[in-house]
Amino acid sequence: MSGTPNDQPAESLPQQLDFAGISSLVSAEFQVEEALLENDIPTYYLKQPQETKNAFLRLFKNLKSTNLMPVLRRADRRIVLRIVSKPPVKPSNILVNWILFFATLGTTFLTGYMLSIDGVVNPWIGGITFMVAIMAVLGVHEMGHKLTANKKQIEATPPYFIPGPPPLFGGFFGTFGAVIMQKSLPPNRDSLFDVGSSGPLVGFIVSVVAVFFGLVLSPSTYALPVGPFLPVPLFFQLAAISLSYLGIAPVGNIILLHPVAFAGMIGLIVTMLNLLPTGMLDGGHVARSISGDKVRGVLTIASLFFLVWNGYYPMAIFVLFLSLSRHPGPLDDVSSLSKARKAIIPILLIVFILCGMTISVPVHQLKVDSSLSQVRFRVYYADSMYANATTIWTDILAEGTYVISFDSSYMQNGIIYTFIGWEDGNTTATRTIALNEDISIKAFYSNVVM
Repeated sequence: MSGTPNDQPAESLPQQLDFAGISSLVSAEFQVEEALLENDIPTYYLKQPQETKNAFLRLFKNLKSTNLMPVLRRADRRIVLRIVSKPPVKPSNILVNWILFFATLGTTFLTGYMLSIDGVVNPWIGGITFMVAIMAVLGVHEMGHKLTANKKQIEATPPYFIPGPPPLFGGFFGTFGAVIMQKSLPPNRDSLFDVGSSGPLVGFIVSVVAVFFGLVLSPSTYALPVGPFLPVPLFFQLAAISLSYLGIAPVGNIILLHPVAFAGMIGLIVTMLNLLPTGMLDGGHVARSISGDKVRGVLTIASLFFLVWNGYYPMAIFVLFLSLSRHPGPLDDVSSLSKARKAIIPILLIVFILCGMTISVPVHQLKVDSSLSQVRFRVYYADSMYANATTIWTDILAEGTYVISFDSSYMQNGIIYTFIGWEDGNTTATRTIALNEDISIKAFYSNVVM
């Protein structure tokens, strides 16, 4: 994620370059209809139509050695160019970046360690591999922003990694992500688009690598899925299916996620959240480079609805907070987005769908009862026993085929009872059921010799 500064207030003309000198630079690039000083700010109304994008970039470059910058806007159907003073830039304290970086290393290692205590992998190895994978996803994402900002001559901070609680404290995974802060506005819409889109695209690629590599490392078993049954991103499901054709985690097997695979899945979710077209999120930068504030307002409402619908309540509150601030836009807010960048928009949409659309494991309730109380039975999924329980028993199970097995005879209070059948007429003590809806079954016993 990358943040941008608020709209900068215009300041009066500094003394190192007079109005005539600035007007000469402006006239060399633009056709000027009217030139004047408005509140001591050099202001130029440009003739229409004329090419503005390349001319603005040349003027931006020519003014870079001064303490001035151009701002191009539309006002009352006119194109207005103002030359304002650059706002002061506070230097970054790199020590803060390093402290947060090492703190996040610690919290993500602890998360990977805790994710591995179920025996999938040695906890120390799990901690290290999860830490490396999730930091690679977040780091590459933010470096995509940083390198693009440097290329576009946008001043930006190094990445700030944000440590978070480990799973011990609920649905957390050791980090709240990372962010770079832009200290200057992008020159035009192309630059704003590039900065906004670069992070999610390269972050998605690293997440894809982590997902495939993690799935290859993940053991699988032909056993009953045990809840909670969390929805997974569409791409994650497609990756698992594609690997099944190579004999890795065949369809029907349960994948015991390696920490690297879990880090890749988190990376997909982070990519989706960043691509939301609202506020100062990456998707918000992309949306601002394409459309105006009215369209962005509609996109913000749609984003909030999407987050609430999918249960991302904390993120919805965060997005609502971000939407309260007006996006400053680029310095040149007149020139349109290039055709090449418009062609990338469908790719971003596809990435959002792959990361944002989730597939839930179908689940149903199974209730097993008997005419006698506390009768022991067993539930099998494939060759594995899921439950060895007594009636009445109820559980939420993943959709699939199960075997319910009662003993043919049962002793209670010194009396031997014989299994006589099920309430639906089936007479075998061990039966197979297809759990594709909520099912309630009841076994009957009798002490009368049949």
